[in-house]
Amino acid sequence: MARRQGKLSGAGRFEKELPLCGLCGGTWVDAISARVGAKVDGGEFSLEGDAEGWGVCDSADLGRWPWEWNLFVGLFTEDCASDTMKGRERVGPAGKGEIFAWCWYDFANSAFVTVVITVVGGVYFTKTICGAASWAEFAWGTTLSVSAGLAMGVGPFLGRWADRRASKKKALVVATVVCVVGTVLLGGVKWGVIGAMMVLVIANGAFLLGENLVASFLPELAESGKRGRVSAYGWAFGYLGGLSSLGLALFLLRGGGEWATRRVFLATAVFMFLACLPTMLFLRERAVPRMGEAVELGWRMIWRTLGEHPELVWLLTGLAVALSGLSAVVGFASIYATQEIGFTLEGTVKLFVCLQVAAALGALATGPWQDRVGSRWVLLSSLGVWVLVSVAAFYSRSVESFYGVAALAGVGMGWLQSAGRAAVAELTPEGREGE
Repeated sequence: MARRQGKLSGAGRFEKELPLCGLCGGTWVDAISARVGAKVDGGEFSLEGDAEGWGVCDSADLGRWPWEWNLFVGLFTEDCASDTMKGRERVGPAGKGEIFAWCWYDFANSAFVTVVITVVGGVYFTKTICGAASWAEFAWGTTLSVSAGLAMGVGPFLGRWADRRASKKKALVVATVVCVVGTVLLGGVKWGVIGAMMVLVIANGAFLLGENLVASFLPELAESGKRGRVSAYGWAFGYLGGLSSLGLALFLLRGGGEWATRRVFLATAVFMFLACLPTMLFLRERAVPRMGEAVELGWRMIWRTLGEHPELVWLLTGLAVALSGLSAVVGFASIYATQEIGFTLEGTVKLFVCLQVAAALGALATGPWQDRVGSRWVLLSSLGVWVLVSVAAFYSRSVESFYGVAALAGVGMGWLQSAGRAAVAELTPEGREGE
């Protein structure tokens, strides 16, 4: 396979849109003569060498190209380009098996939010780590808020990076490993308050980033008009994962004591790792690298994307507010149930078993309905359900009535989360799924 290399001089970024490479999705600069120039900040890029009739590609994913100032350059002969084209063919449509493998990630990460954040973690943090101090709930809420803010700040930039390099799956693997390791550390080490908060911020932030990244595969897995039910399948299967992890937690908590609680975290980490293996092994990356877009600063491209898609901005803003409220309910539900209603820790686990079953049913009912009528009324209806949940929880004072609140909350949770993910997938511009 013949290949020649030229010398690149200059530094900066492209200021004009250039044609995209058919091999990698990156930017091509026509090399008609021996010297090629493109307008940049502070000067020009120029290629020196015998480049007549060839092209310059700035993708780092096509071979070992010489580089300077983060601009990667390669020169192809026809044979090289043909060989590379064979290696960059797009993966075909997703089958049922791959969609099922994608659903396994929801099954896995539901264990984290259900056990570590919702049922066991909050009570363990406030009562054991903080010693039931008056400020314990504030520290818990601060930890969750900081981790959510971290994920919201990092998420678009990580997603853009993954889009440009067609590396959403690689980023997903890293986020998952960080979350699993963080969960292991929670159970394997006896932490003080500050140490536990730091570990929780990192673990929960990684969980939220993983949730974003796995959702970015939905537009590739299902065509428009089918994304509602595919999203519902994932969430419903995920709630079954939460239900399974709750059963495991209930079994381990029978021994009582701090060590029993810490064992729950260790078991949850193992559960998550094993359950996400089908996703890591069988989910395929369908995007192609778009390295040519690296020439503009990440925050500028993100701002441009938002400016070009105002409907998506409104949807994301609404979901951010709604899911922030949902996160507050989920994060404090077990603390409220134990301190205000009188549930024991085992009773709280049983309460959330009820919630998980209701959430799975809510998600399954939402998907086909959303595909038929669209996202607007489905999302508005889910918010109406959450208003009823909030009012009912305020007036509930008994264990029995609170089970009814949990069931209604489960339906609303499955409804909102499944519909929200599918709605974002419908409005996401092609090539910006991770972002």
